[in-house]
Amino acid sequence: MRAPAALRTVADAAARALAAAGVPAAGERVAVAVSGGADSLAALHALRTLAQPRGFELAVVTVDHGLRQASVHDAAFVAAHAHELGLPVLVRHADRATLERHLGDGPEGAARAARYEALYTAADELGCRWLATGHTQDDQAETVLLALLRGTGPDGLAGMATLSGRLLRPLLGVRRAQTVACCAALGLTPREDETNADERLLRNAVRRRVLPLLEELRPGATVTLARGAALARDERDWAERAAAATLAELRAAGAGVRVDAAGLAGLPLGLARRVVRAAASEAGQRVPPAAAVDETLSLAAGASVRWPGGCAERHGDLLLWPAP
Repeated sequence: MRAPAALRTVADAAARALAAAGVPAAGERVAVAVSGGADSLAALHALRTLAQPRGFELAVVTVDHGLRQASVHDAAFVAAHAHELGLPVLVRHADRATLERHLGDGPEGAARAARYEALYTAADELGCRWLATGHTQDDQAETVLLALLRGTGPDGLAGMATLSGRLLRPLLGVRRAQTVACCAALGLTPREDETNADERLLRNAVRRRVLPLLEELRPGATVTLARGAALARDERDWAERAAAATLAELRAAGAGVRVDAAGLAGLPLGLARRVVRAAASEAGQRVPPAAAVDETLSLAAGASVRWPGGCAERHGDLLLWPAP
């Protein structure tokens, strides 16, 4: 039976995004993270439309955080729907230890970290190379606005990418209204997370109040913000390649990552900051925050700077990022 027009719209956008990313290959398996909401259900059905003609396989994974009374019912709904579609499914529970370990990132950050840890573990159990989510163009616009409010640099304005490691976001070119229309056309009633109405959470306030106001003042604001993110992402990708090449030129022999301090100091500031972050990452450390990056660039001989998950030290003419 021919797919409804609303589903074809979402599937076509997903097909273009995946084609540009060059994944998944035929024979590979994709785990779709489904919460039961409209976005993730639309992503599941769009990928199901694409899977057979393109030769990849699907599975479904869902996480019950245990933070809401209804979450167990959401997980049951997703599992039942996956069985209806004949797809393998795993329901996982968020790890309390992970939640507690990330409490410094706030309740949303901790829940997100626990969710992705559980999702990737489930994807591995299902033999899936890729994990796909239902992030939309609206999510992208919200991410850019939140980054601006944090005072982010240009990398933060790049938002989310379709392909990030093994994570796929095929619906970044799809509006949230289109995923809702897709579910309606399929006769699906998405689950509603009541915490999405809590405007004490900044993302919810941006979603429910700020973006609608921007659309009222400047129709098409969501699309414009997402397009700006794509442009920033292109600039970031180029700059990261330049930083990697510069790091290779300045690098000295020895354990850890060692860089000629004078050569680093002679670089344009924006490039020097990227080289510092690239050096920390190559040493296996956590990428330093902005303040630690600038402290590293100004280190005197014998001094050091530390941040959660990393450090840099000045040894004579060299800056050293030791392996963890």
